[in-house]
Amino acid sequence: MLLVLLITSIISFSEDFFLMYPSEYDQSKNTVKINLESLIELQSIPDVYIYDGGIRKKLITSQVRENVYSFYVNLNSYTGDVYSFLVSSTDKDGQYISHFFNNFLAKEDFVPEIKVEITTSIGPNGYEYYLDFYPNNTLYLIDIIIDGKEFDSKEDFLNALKNLKEGLYRTQFIFRNRYGIYFKVDSTFLKLSEVVITENILKPQQKFEIIGYHIVQKGESLYKIAREYNVLPGDLVNINNLRDPSLIYPGQALKIGKVEYYESPIHLEIDLSKNKMYLYFHEQLLKTYVVAVGMSDYTPPGYYRISYKEKDPALYWYDEYIPPGSLLNGMGTRWLQLSNPQYGIHGTTKPWEIGKRISHGCIRMFNFDVEEIDFITSLGTEVYVYNSKN
Repeated sequence: MLLVLLITSIISFSEDFFLMYPSEYDQSKNTVKINLESLIELQSIPDVYIYDGGIRKKLITSQVRENVYSFYVNLNSYTGDVYSFLVSSTDKDGQYISHFFNNFLAKEDFVPEIKVEITTSIGPNGYEYYLDFYPNNTLYLIDIIIDGKEFDSKEDFLNALKNLKEGLYRTQFIFRNRYGIYFKVDSTFLKLSEVVITENILKPQQKFEIIGYHIVQKGESLYKIAREYNVLPGDLVNINNLRDPSLIYPGQALKIGKVEYYESPIHLEIDLSKNKMYLYFHEQLLKTYVVAVGMSDYTPPGYYRISYKEKDPALYWYDEYIPPGSLLNGMGTRWLQLSNPQYGIHGTTKPWEIGKRISHGCIRMFNFDVEEIDFITSLGTEVYVYNSKN
């Protein structure tokens, strides 16, 4: 559970009666605690009502200490995006007092998921780095911490990327919303040669063609649905923004369609004669990997794209289910299916076979290498397979 506390700023006040301000946010439950402070002596705990569209609901208010009260707003319980509040009570003389806090709480200011992206481009002065985060209209970047070192400006952080060694870096980004509540987000980026990226960020441009909709039925898989409509499973993943394709559920509505990809900023080249894979960023060679390829001519040369990705894949061999991690599975920790669905790039449970011509057509890699490729590539990444001897 992520619990973030308010700094001392007061957000809004009403004439001479009340102060109101959010004091805590539970990100796991999407619940905001709001403090209500009375500036005059009251006879009883104030009544608080929330307005969700045209509907008014009474909230449970409790006393924290003298003249200070609190109540909770679960943002998952309401349909609107902006909420107003009515506070009413009686003063020590028995006079009715009230105030309407109009559009006081905006749901978009409390975001259960914050996305951070680091990208690289090649400009006139060489490699240039960029940092973006979403939603950027409701959050302010306050601090960046990497390996215990703090950067209080985006510019200092981007300049520091130039001097980092190759490798994965786990970084903490700290944001603040307009209410003064802080959010901490952990993100991982990779530096490879001079390129710095977050996961799956180097995507090719793409165009969606939606041809219909499908309601998932019990027992259906993404593969089965894709075969029914003659589309690629990866296209369904992409169009529906599915994080884990194995977790579709009965009753879920899926858009059915096809994706057209354009040139990708990175591409893979696989030389069958040398058992090598080359990773390119535009025209710059970033890294060379040793791979296992198909026996004889089992791996057909050609132009492909990565069409589907899966972590810790199971293996289905002649209707037999072989679970992830099993030595008999042989798929390793990642599966990157090519646009010819018979072939893919995957890890291995037999690392001693890397560098050989031994597979039934797929490209095998060490697990740590295929995990790196999975981190870098995205759906639509171009893959060229050739035999340099020919």
